[in-house]
Amino acid sequence: MPATPRSVAASLALTALLAAPAAEAKIRIMATVFPLAEFAAAVAGDRGRVDLLLPPGASVHTWQPRPGDIRRLAASQLLLFIGADLEPWLPGLLRSVPKGRVRTFEASRDLALHEADDPHHEAGEEHGHGPLDPHIWLDFELDVRIVSGIAEELSRIDPEGRELFRANAARLVERLLDLDRRYRQGLADCPVRDLVLAGHEAFGYLARRYGLTQKALYGLSPDSQPRPGELIKAIEHCRRNGIKTVFFENSVAPDLARTLAREIGGRVLVLHAGHNLTREQQGRGETFFGLMEENLKNLREGLGCR
Repeated sequence: MPATPRSVAASLALTALLAAPAAEAKIRIMATVFPLAEFAAAVAGDRGRVDLLLPPGASVHTWQPRPGDIRRLAASQLLLFIGADLEPWLPGLLRSVPKGRVRTFEASRDLALHEADDPHHEAGEEHGHGPLDPHIWLDFELDVRIVSGIAEELSRIDPEGRELFRANAARLVERLLDLDRRYRQGLADCPVRDLVLAGHEAFGYLARRYGLTQKALYGLSPDSQPRPGELIKAIEHCRRNGIKTVFFENSVAPDLARTLAREIGGRVLVLHAGHNLTREQQGRGETFFGLMEENLKNLREGLGCR
């Protein structure tokens, strides 16, 4: 039976479709913390697909991966992580993935990290030095360097996208520099310079950059608790210096902050460390920049800035 014009046209269309080159696959990127995921999505644009390894609300310090997370990581081309012992579970996770399968970018590498002022650190440990503070994303100048590093990593995977990645990174850098300028201006005239935190030492980089002093009730581990007498010292410090605001992380219960605030006749305000989002924040489409804007507002209010 001779082919009809319609059947010939359909056959030619199918042949053309099969012969056409497949659409270029997006770079599959995995990040361990929310800021790295947001930065990577902004730099990669429509040439990348970014996933956050942590489920909503999970603490990067204590989360434990499951078999499904190994499969997710093995399907990725690039893993972005902080390092500096922020993700203690990561070495074991990487050992579960075939060597060379996934490129890695350690954001803290080659950055000048600060030692934490950890009240639970014993002198003489780690060659006489305190533990390094891994919360580098709360220094927006360091974020600028991290963004540049992400652009370079993506360019190695996808050289054709190099100019796009660099242009996207430049726009993101401008936003970070503008955020830094507003923090500098907004926190320059605060009469209170002590950031009293009823939690772990997550805001050391932010405090140092803007001339504040972090006074946390316990050290780097969010699972530790104040030792006997530390709460009393904090109460005495606040009373002696006229401090009336106690800050707490949004990811922890505010009970300790409320206890301290009650003793000094003060109030509590929330700060976002930003390493992850709660399910509610994720549902609202919260962004890193939005969290940092709320932090600035609460810091100005709590520190009595004019």
